[in-house]
Amino acid sequence: MTEKFIQTDARDGILTITLQRPESLNSLNSEACFELSDIFDQYEKDETLRVAIVTGAGEKAFCAGHDLVDDFFDPMPASGWAGLSHRAGPDKPLIAAVNGLALGGGWELALLCDVVVADPRASFGLPEPKVGFAALGGGARLLPHRVPHHIAMGLLLTGRRLTAGAAASLGLVNEVSEPGKVLETASKWAQDMLACAPLALRMSKKLALASTNPPLLREALHKMEIDLTGELAQSADAYEGMNAFKEKRAPVWTGR
Repeated sequence: MTEKFIQTDARDGILTITLQRPESLNSLNSEACFELSDIFDQYEKDETLRVAIVTGAGEKAFCAGHDLVDDFFDPMPASGWAGLSHRAGPDKPLIAAVNGLALGGGWELALLCDVVVADPRASFGLPEPKVGFAALGGGARLLPHRVPHHIAMGLLLTGRRLTAGAAASLGLVNEVSEPGKVLETASKWAQDMLACAPLALRMSKKLALASTNPPLLREALHKMEIDLTGELAQSADAYEGMNAFKEKRAPVWTGR
């Protein structure tokens, strides 16, 4: 199935979801996020689909985050960034096959998956503060639970990037593939999951996520993300960051 921005392929219990905007480094706009939300809804309901792999079209990028050329303030689905960040499920496994750049919301999308495999050319970063925003699509919430505090804060407060190897050494990537073989590597992980009992995997994921992100805390943090996003969206720095990006110049921050 091909939507406007997302392509899906369902085969032998595996749903492959491909972000299909290589001309913009697979960045996502509002419409693409709504498409992803519908796709994750279908994945959750379809009992013939047991594992999903998310990847990007082309060789340059997995996903470069929010498309700043589009209107940043267009609405998002209730399920959040990429149709996933405010979703309680799916209880079924999600694998990120990171084939290139995973920046901003692109890395957040990978962080929202259960297993991450990466091409050796992949890199990861949360550069939102450089354009007047913050990693409020899951990055600031999830990263401090994945790595030591100072590592997380260093990444969140500088926008510095990690190579695939560095991300793997920190436990943020499960496996670095051979060059150009990331989708094959992800498929091997998917096959290992298909060899397991489906209900057992769902219960394992459900409890694992609840242990690190209890429902009441998750709901409170989701509300905080929404509130902070609204506050930032009204700031002068957010507009300056977007304008500077579009005009290809250095931003001038005012702190307002």
